[in-house]
Amino acid sequence: MVERAVELRLPFRKWPVALRELWRADHESRRRRELAFINVIALVSCLFCLPLDYSNGQETFQEGLVLRLGLVVPAYCLAIYTALRGGWVLQRWTSILPVVCFAGVAGYLGMHNGAAPQNEYVMGSALIVVLAIVVVPLRPEFIIVMVCLSLAVLWAVWAALPPAPARQAFALLAYLSAISLVALALPFRTATLKDRNFLYALRSQLASERLIAVNEQLRELSHRDDLTGLPNRRYFERIFHTAFRAAKTRGDDVAVMMIDVDHFKQFNDTHGHAAGDRALKQVAKELEKQFAQPGSTVARYGGEEFVVVVEHSSHDEALRLADRARDAVARRPVTLDLVGRVSVTVSIGVALQRSGAASPEALIERADEALYEAKRAGRNIVRLAREEDRPGAPDALKKSA
Repeated sequence: MVERAVELRLPFRKWPVALRELWRADHESRRRRELAFINVIALVSCLFCLPLDYSNGQETFQEGLVLRLGLVVPAYCLAIYTALRGGWVLQRWTSILPVVCFAGVAGYLGMHNGAAPQNEYVMGSALIVVLAIVVVPLRPEFIIVMVCLSLAVLWAVWAALPPAPARQAFALLAYLSAISLVALALPFRTATLKDRNFLYALRSQLASERLIAVNEQLRELSHRDDLTGLPNRRYFERIFHTAFRAAKTRGDDVAVMMIDVDHFKQFNDTHGHAAGDRALKQVAKELEKQFAQPGSTVARYGGEEFVVVVEHSSHDEALRLADRARDAVARRPVTLDLVGRVSVTVSIGVALQRSGAASPEALIERADEALYEAKRAGRNIVRLAREEDRPGAPDALKKSA
């Protein structure tokens, strides 16, 4: 729904709730800073109006001092505090209140203290409203509320005037009210542009995230074997090189196991390639299960060959894991449609880093040599590089599959 709104560029009032929450989260910190800054500037401007009040007479100064310090200044202080600490609802109303107070006080001082300063104060109140329309970072509907309340206060002050001064102030106040209402077009235009920019930025972000996800998926696929789902040879070589270097740095051992499905060509010729694929999948699944502990990685090396790296492995532990995996594969026949269940076995060659391999490639070669020794020794056995068959392996498992 959010993506659909982004694509259609719906007006803000029709945005889904999730999209509005995104908008508020994106604007929150900036809105807080803007509201606090604008209210501080307005507070200072209010205090700078006191010399103007003083220049228009003692009575105006005294009334202005009471009204500004007793009404306008607390309203702005509350707005500043709420901008920094309060929630969104309080921020809106406490940002509207001081503008209404500031404009109302200016209008009152102008219209109730003689004709001389009247125009200055009324025009000043209208200027306050127009500036607030332009700079206060609220949605247009709240700007409308702010303007309407400000004008309502000014007209209420005008209504309390005697007839003669009221007639004199009517034309000016009506003119300035019209200007304030016309100025309401500005926040609508500004909000539309900001919303559009937000949607464009969000759409760009969503597109970027989709692209990243696709790239991650492609990278994952490039590391996986299509048939078995295991890591492929390229991914394994990268992992193995890292494990080899880390083992050398730590001074411990890393074991490599080359695993080959026995008589796989004969199996394919007898039962077909579909059955062969099923056998490879089953062997892969069983190997992945047997080497699921941390520090172990199983991969398809190519054809019917698999490879395993086991970090932090000792001589006995490597042989135990290898023989356990060999036995698990042998105990789980492959189910075929026509001939029922057919046993599949594997031969495993094991090499450890302490055997003197100078490089990852050399260690894999040693494991490969051990694998072929296991093949020549009768298959379905585990052979350690340059050592005898694993002691205690059952004779039945040493026979050709």
